[in-house]
Amino acid sequence: MRFAGTIFVLNLLLLPPMMGFKKQDAAHALHIVVQPICGNRPFSFDSSFVNAMGETFQVSKCLFYLSNFSVTYTDGKKEKIPASYFLIDLSDSRSCKIQLPVQNKKIQSIHFLLGIDSATNVRGIQKGVLDPARGMFWTWNTGYVMAKMEGTSTASNMPGKKFSYHIGGYAGDQNVVKSIELFLTGVKEIKKEQPIVLLADVLHWFNGPSNLSIAQQPNCHSPGELAQRIAENYQSMFSIQTTPNP
Repeated sequence: MRFAGTIFVLNLLLLPPMMGFKKQDAAHALHIVVQPICGNRPFSFDSSFVNAMGETFQVSKCLFYLSNFSVTYTDGKKEKIPASYFLIDLSDSRSCKIQLPVQNKKIQSIHFLLGIDSATNVRGIQKGVLDPARGMFWTWNTGYVMAKMEGTSTASNMPGKKFSYHIGGYAGDQNVVKSIELFLTGVKEIKKEQPIVLLADVLHWFNGPSNLSIAQQPNCHSPGELAQRIAENYQSMFSIQTTPNP
């Protein structure tokens, strides 16, 4: 079965008690693996795909930030995961693995941001995945690039038939940060032998409320209306796929 939301593989592994948890509530790690697809096909940087406008394209780069994770347990309690910032690079399988500390309880839903919150955007020089050296930061005025896709298409009128979408903006009507919640309703139990797969459908960059034409708009490198349109599209690229319990 498939649930609207995002793309990961989640397991629970027992860990030592952590600060903030009661001793009787041993902390667990929620393991997430982001798995890209493109429509009804597996995603590959070596493959070509077709968008809703009938344009053939091939992706050479795709990165995006997932941040500010929280979980809601089946007892209704919600827990924020501190310092949860992840830069997903679909060309690096190691970056697609996320581990979150959670309690040893059944989870009802997972919530996160696709992008970086405004407070972090204006906090100054960051380290780790937020380091500007990662190539996902514009300026202190425009902040982080929340998501980035580059590639080639026969429809593009740019040199080398390239297209490039660097989506950013965190303030006011230029804010492209998207809030996403994934419900695990119907999942009887999260088990190591029966993981939850979190799919990321890159076709949603082009197909959505406002279909994107590479021929007409092969480039976006600043906050504004086009960035908003693309973000409205790709916010629905996440879903959870599970294998039913026997």
